[in-house]
Amino acid sequence: MALPFTAAGWFLLAAQRRRRRRPARFAVLTAGADSVITLIGTLAFVLVAMPIPGASGSTLQLAPGTDLDLALSGQGSLWQIAGNLVLLLPLGALLPLRVAALRTIPRVTVAALSVSLLVETMQFVIQAGRVTSADDVLLNTAGATIGAALTRNWWPRPPVIPPQLRRGVGGQHRQYAARSRVVWSGTRCARCGVDRPAARHLATADRN
Repeated sequence: MALPFTAAGWFLLAAQRRRRRRPARFAVLTAGADSVITLIGTLAFVLVAMPIPGASGSTLQLAPGTDLDLALSGQGSLWQIAGNLVLLLPLGALLPLRVAALRTIPRVTVAALSVSLLVETMQFVIQAGRVTSADDVLLNTAGATIGAALTRNWWPRPPVIPPQLRRGVGGQHRQYAARSRVVWSGTRCARCGVDRPAARHLATADRN
């Protein structure tokens, strides 16, 4: 049921970005990534927050490793362990592609840990009939970290500005480069291919 809404959101986002004169490939790929992130995030939240019918209340299990011991001894479920591991893995893989603030492995780990703690606390507070477990937090965080590591080579890189240009033009050029993704090689601008001093290029580019 959620897939038609996701497809419609993908189409509308891509069309809106094309109207803003973004390249077609960029518009389609970023709109698709944003739609998938929203879908996965919503499904994960609903899955972990939905109360279990007939359950009397939530239980608290704070000793790390308890769920793993039960699963390995045959008294628990390995599927539950695998589910907790992959729950946040797609978000850990996709979010750094779209959110610049999450483009380091430690930041993804801290964000996943915070989200997992929030979800587990909410499960216990609303008495959803689930087990609030330290292992769930650790497995969710590990899954998100693994996802980030898998896509790390595809994370967007910031523009490269040689030191001599940073000294010559200062903050004005840095702001322009960050806005337009200009990459300089010597005194040649990769955006327009023109050899000129940075200040003259900046003035001409801003007029355009």
